[in-house]
Amino acid sequence: MSNINLLPWREVIKERQRKNFFKLMFIFFVAGAIIAILFFFALDMQISRQNSRNSQWENEIKVVDQKIAEIEKLKQRRQELIDRMSAIDKLQQSRNIPVHLYSDLPTLVSSGVYLGYMNYDNRIVKVGGLAESNPRLSSMLRNIDNSQWLGNGSITQTKAEVRDGKKIIPTLPDGLYAFDMFFSVLDTQNNAGAQDNAKKGGR
Repeated sequence: MSNINLLPWREVIKERQRKNFFKLMFIFFVAGAIIAILFFFALDMQISRQNSRNSQWENEIKVVDQKIAEIEKLKQRRQELIDRMSAIDKLQQSRNIPVHLYSDLPTLVSSGVYLGYMNYDNRIVKVGGLAESNPRLSSMLRNIDNSQWLGNGSITQTKAEVRDGKKIIPTLPDGLYAFDMFFSVLDTQNNAGAQDNAKKGGR
């Protein structure tokens, strides 16, 4: 007599397959979760490393900025020193100009011209006095223009009057008339040479 299986074998197979499916789904879920955790962990590590690198770069940039600021300060101090040295040099040259003027003027003033005063301001020299005639003043202007460090001479004023439409220069009792003259200091670096020349000429 054959054995007859009365159990619902189809339902058992389906239940077994369903359990296996859920097991696989659980395994896949766990594996996916682990992979996701590992991925995010690795990503976080990379982000941390990049942040660390960025921090190092920022620190190095700050150091470079500080060095650049120090270099700019040194450049500014250097320029200040150069300006001070230039100002001192100009002051020294400016202090020597009146001495050179007093040394050279006797060789520049023509005979018949008598100086009464001299003013020096901002490389412009103004002299005034008495002269016997215009040709003697013209000779003095030529001497100034031929100087190594003086030039641009001009007579800006003579004590003249207009009578009957004519310009007349009144003379003083001794036959002299007053004048004002301007000329410029062209090159202060040649003052020493001009002074030496004046000394040699006076020997």
